[in-house]
Amino acid sequence: MLKTLVAWLALTGVALAQAPVPSEVEQSARSHITRPALEAPIRFLSFDLLEGRGPATRADQLTRLYLQTRLEGMGYRPAFGNGEWQQPFDIVGIRSQLPRTWSFQGKRSGVDLAWRDDYIATSGVQSENVSIEDAELVFVGYGIQSPEYQWDDFKGAKLAGKILVMMNYDPDWDPKLFAGKRRLYYGRWDYKYESAARQGAAGAIIIHTTPSAGYPWQVVQSSWGGESFQLPDAGEARVRLKAWATEEAVRRLVKAGGFDLDKLLAAARSRSFQPVPLGVRTSIAFTNQLSRAQTANVGEAARKRALAAVGGN
Repeated sequence: MLKTLVAWLALTGVALAQAPVPSEVEQSARSHITRPALEAPIRFLSFDLLEGRGPATRADQLTRLYLQTRLEGMGYRPAFGNGEWQQPFDIVGIRSQLPRTWSFQGKRSGVDLAWRDDYIATSGVQSENVSIEDAELVFVGYGIQSPEYQWDDFKGAKLAGKILVMMNYDPDWDPKLFAGKRRLYYGRWDYKYESAARQGAAGAIIIHTTPSAGYPWQVVQSSWGGESFQLPDAGEARVRLKAWATEEAVRRLVKAGGFDLDKLLAAARSRSFQPVPLGVRTSIAFTNQLSRAQTANVGEAARKRALAAVGGN
């Protein structure tokens, strides 16, 4: 027993002797990256007086000034011309008035989705009036086209003018496939709408689940229920309607066309998946109140001192 203990202590000593000595940067980081240092900026930026830091608001200006002064105090230099920290750009605000009830007609039955409880949506285009007439719903799995992972959920299907129903997130069951549990851009909601637009779709409905989104339905309600913002239209492809729906609401939609949602979701976990026309059609019309404003990026070029980012001298 004593020999075993002596041997273990000897091995531990060797391991400690061979362990790499933390660099000066690492030592400085460990002393400055503390819980209070991380919590303080979050506490300030999330405070109610900043009112959510909405784009082009007074709180937006305060937030940008806060970031600028923090970066300057850490030894960074401004990134933009003439020594400017901020890069202004135009944005378009869109406040959509969606119907309180969105009606669908399937082969087996009709389905009504209630605004906020079942679906949330906003306009994908910068027009005062938007309409989609008698569009068919098509389930397209994750809605992903990824040559590097040999993944294509569309398989050349003709989807122009359709409303695409798609899963949130990206395939996550294999670490070698879409980086496993780490969410890639393919799994983000903005990619989903862009992907649908490239297919010529009229709109897209993302299926919300708390595990796939990382947040409950209440976050979708609060984030998407008011004014949204876009960069000015530069002629790129856009869907007319960007929507979310609860899993339970989508379950009713696909059932109206004679399908089972669980079976559709299971089929979508394969590279061989093919888009599935759901036999459900819908029309929707709504108005948009448009506004134009300006916000800015805050950017730094480089540090004045090698250790400035971690508080070194």
